[in-house]
Amino acid sequence: MDLSAVLRLLYRGSRGAAAGVVNPYREAFPELDAPKAARGRRTNLEAYLERVGSPRLVLLGEALGFRGGRFSGIAFTSERQLAGPDGPGSRRLPWAGSPFRATSRNPALWLEPSGSVVWDALGGEARGALLWNTFPWHPYGAKGPLSNRTPERALVTANLHVLERLLAEIGPAARLLAVGRTAQAALALLGVEAPALRHPAHGGAAVFRTQMALRRASLAP
Repeated sequence: MDLSAVLRLLYRGSRGAAAGVVNPYREAFPELDAPKAARGRRTNLEAYLERVGSPRLVLLGEALGFRGGRFSGIAFTSERQLAGPDGPGSRRLPWAGSPFRATSRNPALWLEPSGSVVWDALGGEARGALLWNTFPWHPYGAKGPLSNRTPERALVTANLHVLERLLAEIGPAARLLAVGRTAQAALALLGVEAPALRHPAHGGAAVFRTQMALRRASLAP
C-alpha cells in the first residue's frame, strides 16, 4: 500500500482558517519540542505505517491530542508508548523502540489515556490496524498548545480531502470504525457509513473495550 500521496497532503497542513491548529509534521515550538521534532514525528508515522502493512481495520478518531499524536505523530498513540522504558509494567508497545523516538521536552514523556485504552483493546498489535483522525492535526483550546479542542465543523469539512484520499488508497477491504460521533459524521459527509464506537475518554473506556472485542471477533479468520 502506497500512502505517499496521503502523507504529502498531511504534511502540507490544513486548509482554510486554522487559528489554534498545529501541524506537528512541519511545526515545532522551542519551549515544547525537542530538536528536529517535526522530522521525528514524520519518521514515527512512516515507521508505524510500515508495521501496519495492508489495513484490515481502520479506527478513525477526531483529531490529534497533545498527550498523544501531537508529539508521537500517530493517532491514539503516545510518545511513552513508542520510546518509553521497556520491561515489566512498561507502556511501550511491542513493535516500538528504534526508529521511534520521543519529540517533546517533557522528561516523563506524554501518555494519553485514550491511546492506552485503544492499544490495549488491540492487544498492542499494529499489523493490519490503522489508526487515523478525521482532522489529522492538533487543534488546541483557550489554554494554549497543551490543550485540546474539538475542531469546528467548517474546519473538518474543509480538510476532508486527506481522509478521502486515505480511503481511496486503502480501498473497500478494510473494516472502518468511527471512534465517536464526530468521526462518524465526517465519514457521512463523504458518503461513507461506519458504525460508531463509544470514545474511550470521559468514562467510555469499558464500553469501548466491549465494542472493540466484538468487532475484532467478527474479523477473526
